[in-house]
Amino acid sequence: MRPTILVLLLAILLTGCDRGDSNVSFRMTYESEYEIPSSTGINFPLTIQSPPVNSNSTTAFRNNNTSANLVNSVSMDYAEIELLAPQDGDFSFLESIRILINADGLDEIELASLDPVPAGPAQTIVLNTSKANFKDYLTKPEFELSLETVSDEFLTQDHRLKFNCEFLVSANVLGN
Repeated sequence: MRPTILVLLLAILLTGCDRGDSNVSFRMTYESEYEIPSSTGINFPLTIQSPPVNSNSTTAFRNNNTSANLVNSVSMDYAEIELLAPQDGDFSFLESIRILINADGLDEIELASLDPVPAGPAQTIVLNTSKANFKDYLTKPEFELSLETVSDEFLTQDHRLKFNCEFLVSANVLGN
């Protein structure tokens, strides 16, 4: 009698087990560089457009056993701006900064921002990320990133910045 109960319990446990999670989460990282020219005025909004960014989403989806039509959401997980030049510079020249995303057929929306930008000797600042769902943007073959700044100092040198960001993708797995 015991072996029968054991086999029955084992059969119930095995049929009740999930063969694996039908969802997958993974990160997609991007970076873009911008140059703020020395002729930038004080309290004047400046917008600098990046060249189109290849989303590489098809490869990322394939590597994670999913596809664009199975993506549930794409959220901005992390965003920072790094000062590349001048080497002895800092972010004290900035009053505010915004990063925007745009893709074919979609409205431009904010990815991340910081207002006010804290004064100090930092070479990197972390931005506040948007809570929007960027699924429609990152499932496109390419998108554009724009840097929008307001300076509170007159710039005597060009400033090169690098935007680094990380998106968190949640999707269903192929075949489930």
